[in-house]
Amino acid sequence: MIVSAHPRFRSIALRSTRSVRLVSVILSLCGCTSLGYHDAGPAFETFQPLTEDMRVRYAPGAQRYAQRVAVFLPAATAQIEALQYRAFRTPPAVNVCNDQACFDRFVAPEWNYTAAVVYDNHLVLAPRLFTREPERMLPILLHELSHVHMGQYRGHYTVTIPVWFHEGLASLVAAGGGADLVNDADAQHAASEGRHFAADEQHVPWQRKRADAWGITTSIFYRQAMLYVAWLRASNEHAFHRLLRQLQDGAEFEAAFAQAYQTNPAHSVRAYLNAMPAAQGGSP
Repeated sequence: MIVSAHPRFRSIALRSTRSVRLVSVILSLCGCTSLGYHDAGPAFETFQPLTEDMRVRYAPGAQRYAQRVAVFLPAATAQIEALQYRAFRTPPAVNVCNDQACFDRFVAPEWNYTAAVVYDNHLVLAPRLFTREPERMLPILLHELSHVHMGQYRGHYTVTIPVWFHEGLASLVAAGGGADLVNDADAQHAASEGRHFAADEQHVPWQRKRADAWGITTSIFYRQAMLYVAWLRASNEHAFHRLLRQLQDGAEFEAAFAQAYQTNPAHSVRAYLNAMPAAQGGSP
């Protein structure tokens, strides 16, 4: 049975942003949650736990922002656990910054991001989510919690799982968060023109591929990945459940995929594309 998203979040399809920090040759090939400033640990020592929910920690001056996160965190956590079929191994840590200088300690300013999963699977939210863009806080929180959840089982944004699966899954369980700058028609139109991500016959961790590998934007990449992962789930919920559980247990990606769907990811993506209706155009 397909588990529906929590009613509170079904209609949410807002923009989500993340951060990449180059910390090694391998991490430079990772996706949106790879970051590791050397002072991240000491920086977190200045954060205080919120009385209402100890999972939320805040920098001095950000208590009001943290209280808003605490309102949504229980339902958001339950949604991720339901749609990814397991409980978090440990309560997810959500850290809220009070100003941009605080956030810049974790995320390079030039990225202009609003959230990141950093140092030991800590989720950090920028203050602009509570001031300039409050409507974006929830979908970003959901998307990043998906990364935290998988990270608790497989390691921080593990390179052993392709970027398209990381981001497609996170966007799917976030009800579109992170993949909403474009719509389905945009993604399908790009595919009809031959611009679509492709799964490798065999995933090679040190040859990680993101949007630029296929000449598409990150928004199109995330939307296409989300639609494909949604297709996988809809076509066989039992197989999708088995795939996620095996990945969480540490199985090699291609082996887990083949056992669940009796094919490899490359063939599956091609089958999906062949079955996908051609879009007549994208967003106006």
